[in-house]
Amino acid sequence: MHADALPEPERSHRAIARLAALAELRGRPGDLLSPLLVELMEAIGADGLGFERREGEALVQVEGVGSFAALAGCRSALAASLGGAALLSRNLAVAADAMQDPRVDRALCLRSDSGSLAAVPVDVSGSPAGVLLAGWRRPHAAGEPALGLLRIGAGLLSGLLARHLLGERGEDPARLMASAFAQARHEEAARRRPDELDVLTGLLGPAAFESALASSAAHWSPSQNSAVLFIDLDRFHRVNEAHGHAVGDTVLQRVADVLRRCTRGHDVVARLGDDDFAVLLNRLGDPALQAAVAAERIIDAVLADNLTNEGMPRIELCIGAALIDRAGLDAARVMRDAEHALHAEKSGRG
Repeated sequence: MHADALPEPERSHRAIARLAALAELRGRPGDLLSPLLVELMEAIGADGLGFERREGEALVQVEGVGSFAALAGCRSALAASLGGAALLSRNLAVAADAMQDPRVDRALCLRSDSGSLAAVPVDVSGSPAGVLLAGWRRPHAAGEPALGLLRIGAGLLSGLLARHLLGERGEDPARLMASAFAQARHEEAARRRPDELDVLTGLLGPAAFESALASSAAHWSPSQNSAVLFIDLDRFHRVNEAHGHAVGDTVLQRVADVLRRCTRGHDVVARLGDDDFAVLLNRLGDPALQAAVAAERIIDAVLADNLTNEGMPRIELCIGAALIDRAGLDAARVMRDAEHALHAEKSGRG
């Protein structure tokens, strides 16, 4: 079934329900991956579907179905593949005409007889674990309904992998993912002196963050938008009251680890004091959309961390966002806007 014969909404909903049921099954990912890929391939009308895991600067095909069935074990360079483009950008990548797209691994394209490709990154607790890659024999065959289902499939696969990896080892997810998927150090923090860092979390302190924010605002250009996420740990004082300050400090350190994992090397992450954090997202093309996606990614990662660390207090976040999307904004104004957005979010929760 090709993209021009995608199911009606009711059939799409049933396909999602079947995918979710498969993703909830208990067992090794290797046993569940193939039926999940088959179900998803049929739902989106693709000719081939595969999962690639990251291995250093390469992607390795773990499992493939349909026209990708013979590609197991194949390797592609991150810098020269559509999967690598999706992983590095942390967003959907589409090659409508695969053979004319410079991001595509031509060997993989020829071996799978793919005229168009789509790739979606798969995260585990906020860290990039791999890529879901779909192929169609005809160019321009991937429509929006198919891409939407592909994103849903990637999310379900992410949950399946997270349950297995974290459940099997019983380790702290931040430590597990840090060792499994190396992240580049944050450039801004790496340049800072020790006295500019928060002692407990190792993040930037308020003064250093304000300096970085002022620099971003002063050097704004239409191609270099930024956004600030003001993050508050909702009702954190109850954690200290119920569990003591030592546990509270551990919670703050875990949140700091999540923020590092969910941001890029050129973003700036800081602890502003007590239970307040901030993230400066730089180099944004669509600041409103990318800020919303980043906030959602952080909330999802904190939720996953809570679910996999039994015995630790549950953490809930409130996040307010403000954009640097035009000239003439100053750091104080941006922070006030972010703080107002945060209070509005908290008020909306009741």
